[in-house]
Amino acid sequence: MAEALIFHYREAENFLVRMNPNAKLLALLAYSVLVSSAQPLAVFLLFLFAVVISITIKLPIKEYIKEGIFFVVLAAVMFAVSFISSGECIPAAAGAASFLSVVLASIILTDTTMPDGLSRSLGSALSHIFGKNAYVLASIIEITLSMIPMIIDSARGMLEARKARGESFRAHPFRSVSGLAASILSDLLDKAEVYTDALMSRGYDASARRVSPAYRRNDWIIIAACAAILAGMLIRRILR
Repeated sequence: MAEALIFHYREAENFLVRMNPNAKLLALLAYSVLVSSAQPLAVFLLFLFAVVISITIKLPIKEYIKEGIFFVVLAAVMFAVSFISSGECIPAAAGAASFLSVVLASIILTDTTMPDGLSRSLGSALSHIFGKNAYVLASIIEITLSMIPMIIDSARGMLEARKARGESFRAHPFRSVSGLAASILSDLLDKAEVYTDALMSRGYDASARRVSPAYRRNDWIIIAACAAILAGMLIRRILR
């Protein structure tokens, strides 16, 4: 697997890695709500803020852009469609920047958070409401986050293998894409079976209670600030 893989935890030592996963998850939610409802200037500032955070934690942006070219292309398409329909450049650019901001914030979360840590923290928090079902839900999230890099890695490996064999996607695009999709799905099913066998052999119990990572003072400050932001946005929407 690639050393720098999008939506994959990367071992590092920075302030976000030390933060409690629940605090980071709530911060991502608050950031996403803000950036999706902000005016163009605020969207650009929020996007710049995410870029500064990524530089601060030394996120391998160049490698991640190569991995996430799909999101860049999608943002360009969003800009083009919005610009053509409205004729206004700044709002169209803000829409694309808003989308990229959420993607970048999600990458930062997965880059600095171990799926197991997020599962334990989220399961422990929700267990006060949903009981054991909270740990099952958290386990599903953990497995999903673990599978995302596997999907991307499998797709890239299959694509490189086909290119090495001299296959041309331009000659028969539909057949090539459908064949690639079938190969990726088959590979993922094999890996999922191995993943399942590994969990079962270790006696994995999705509903088992797990200890949450500790909360620090900074975590509580961020949780309180994000909760206030979300509450303020909700009240503002209700009063409209």
